[in-house]
Amino acid sequence: MANQPGNPNMKMLIPMINELQRIFTIVNTRLTLTLPQIAVVGSQSAGKSSVLENIVGRDFLPRGGSMVTKRPLVLQLVTFQGPEYGVFGHRPQQKFTNYADIRKEIENDTKAVVRDNMGVSNIPINLTIYSPHVVNLTLVDLPGMVKVPSQGQPLDISKRIDDIILEYISNENCLILAVTPANIDLVTSDALVMARSKDPTGKRTIGVLTKLDMMGRGHNARDVFLNKVVVLERGFIGVVLRGQRVDEYGRVMRELDIPAAIEFERQFFLNDPAYHDMADRMGVPYLQRTLSIQLTEHILKCLPELKRELQARHRDLAKEVSEYRTSAMVEGSGFDTKALVVLTHELQEDFDAAIKGTNLKDSDLKTLTGGARIATIFKYRFPSELAKVDLQDKDMRNHLVLAIKNIRGFRAGIFTPDEAFEYIVQMQIAKFEEPVLTCVDMVVTELKKIIHEVTNKLKRYPLLQRVIEELLTQHLKEREIATKQACTLYVHTQLSYINTTNEEFIGFANAQKSVNASEVNRHITSQIIRKGFLRMHTNAKLFQAKEYFFVLSTDNLSWFSDSDEREKKYMLQLENLKLRDTDSGFMAKRSQFALYNTEGRNVYKEHRMLELSAENKEDMENWKEAFSRAGIFSERGQRVEASTTSADASSGDPHMERQVETISILVASYMKIVAKMTRDFIPKTIVCNVVQELRKYISRELLANLYAIPNSKSLLQESAEERQRREAKIAEFEAVKSALNIIENFHINTRQLSTTIVTTSTATTNFSNITMNNHFEQSSNSSKNLVDTSFGVNSNRFTTPNPLSPSYINGSKTPPLSIVAQRPLPPVPPR
Repeated sequence: MANQPGNPNMKMLIPMINELQRIFTIVNTRLTLTLPQIAVVGSQSAGKSSVLENIVGRDFLPRGGSMVTKRPLVLQLVTFQGPEYGVFGHRPQQKFTNYADIRKEIENDTKAVVRDNMGVSNIPINLTIYSPHVVNLTLVDLPGMVKVPSQGQPLDISKRIDDIILEYISNENCLILAVTPANIDLVTSDALVMARSKDPTGKRTIGVLTKLDMMGRGHNARDVFLNKVVVLERGFIGVVLRGQRVDEYGRVMRELDIPAAIEFERQFFLNDPAYHDMADRMGVPYLQRTLSIQLTEHILKCLPELKRELQARHRDLAKEVSEYRTSAMVEGSGFDTKALVVLTHELQEDFDAAIKGTNLKDSDLKTLTGGARIATIFKYRFPSELAKVDLQDKDMRNHLVLAIKNIRGFRAGIFTPDEAFEYIVQMQIAKFEEPVLTCVDMVVTELKKIIHEVTNKLKRYPLLQRVIEELLTQHLKEREIATKQACTLYVHTQLSYINTTNEEFIGFANAQKSVNASEVNRHITSQIIRKGFLRMHTNAKLFQAKEYFFVLSTDNLSWFSDSDEREKKYMLQLENLKLRDTDSGFMAKRSQFALYNTEGRNVYKEHRMLELSAENKEDMENWKEAFSRAGIFSERGQRVEASTTSADASSGDPHMERQVETISILVASYMKIVAKMTRDFIPKTIVCNVVQELRKYISRELLANLYAIPNSKSLLQESAEERQRREAKIAEFEAVKSALNIIENFHINTRQLSTTIVTTSTATTNFSNITMNNHFEQSSNSSKNLVDTSFGVNSNRFTTPNPLSPSYINGSKTPPLSIVAQRPLPPVPPR
């Protein structure tokens, strides 16, 4: 009994949904309850439009001999206690009170879209009918299916229509009314085939058989209605529609009004022997009741989820509306002054929160925001940029040799010159200027993003938003220039004075000890300098040079058959060895060099030279650098240009090598100190000169600069789009709040009604125990009152409702027709 349409609780559902739909329609929100659509599917001239008109109870659809439904007609029926009228989606301001005008408007709007008058379009016509005689439903009249295009129609008209139908019946909330004429073979029905393609189990398909009165003599559709031919979970319903047929009284059915046609339909089913025992489950009135039950069940199913959705939406809107109401103060005396003060104060709070990271609840937890991005620059990206500066590149040792020689001139030096150390240190410090300025650029870029984010909240006032963003960006640009000047000055300060008295500086004595210790260790313990593949050309036939894996240490050069170093091929001692370039030949693609003994001895077996080649020139230079670290240098005077520009060409002096190594250690120690100071000083300079200054500007100068703008009141002009958005959000918030109140009142009334029913039942039980002899008359009257109260709207449940009686159509008090004595009472329709 809980979900019967006659249950009092259920009768409260339709008015509640009507009120919700009315509220949401006013504010034009999409939070409408998803009612089940009823898509009417069938072949052309199967009677689809007639079924739709009979459900509505009005003649309002175009008629004709050819295809008249060329666009989907989405018909929304809304229960409305007042005069009937219709509203089209493309003309929302006009009410149509005459159904003939509605038919004419459908024809005109169809022609406006389907200009060739022979095609179809999937652009729907939206029509809402407000009437007290309908229940809330969504009906869709779709174009009728065709198999062969008629003259003038496009060749693909059949596919176009099928695509339109599939677009609607693919929705799981859509009930499919598969309309099929009864005088054709049911298993070949186009409507059923189409419905089965998207509803293979038949759970949401309702079969509708038309033209039952036009079946041949001796034929009927009884087995179809008993689900013995095509099985549908919701079964089949038979209807008799109006047409050109003439009834027994000589009346043309097409000329009958709908009430008269429904009465004819009722008499047809009652009087036909094949259908008289199922007449209460046939006809348009039963179809209407079935759809009403489906609507009620859908509301019950969706109500909890709808309430949760409304509550979530209410929370979101409450926050947004509160921001509107706090920032949008009531206009009046002093509005402009107060508004600018409030808005700039909020801007300052948003900027501080973005920098300090105190707005976690508003931040995107998927990415770093605001100050966190700046901290990442200081902690990771800036040190990475500094690390890219190659402070120990292979050219530095050459520069050291040249610097020492140029400082000495023609003199033979004994001590390591300080000028060479300072010269190399200044060269390396100058390389820090680029990454320092890059760090400033990265922080400024992040601040621009923060400015854009915080000013975006002022989009309600577009002119104010643009002016504030321009002022902040201009001030940021000024601070960027000043900060870059300070950072450049810092680099120049480091260049101006090389402070070798720093406690962390290794000093000359310690550097010399380190060099001596490394030389001792090099003789005591062999240290690996470089590993890699080289190709050996010595003792190899033409084009048959073989690659080996070479390992260079401080004492020897070994090579193996592969990189796992298991099978050692040979080990060559490094004493008295030197290196020279060799001619690779004009066809050679690899760079070659050779090792030889300065005393004329064989280097490898019976060979005076060991010829090797690297993959490319860069790889060869790296090997030559490694050999120089092992004490094997290029021969003197190999090339003229090398004798004056290359350090290796002049570095056969062990004393010079020790000096170079000493200065290299000193440079590395000092640059470590400078890099440490730079990593600490530059972020502090940027925060002080950019971030903090920008915060001070917002809090102290921004408001004054806004007041200084001529006609500053114009800054608070609200954009039309933002005004509409604000009004729509506030209206939607009020609508959602009202909807929640309506649902809550429904639950309260339901609980109160349930309590009343239980109390009434208890009172009836107690009343039956009263002594009948003393209170017969009183108990008789009370019992009558109890029966009237308890049954209420179901007082006529033991009579057969007449679909055509005023009590069914418009709630009239006219009693229904009496049951014919000779006929048994029809069974209750199954649900």
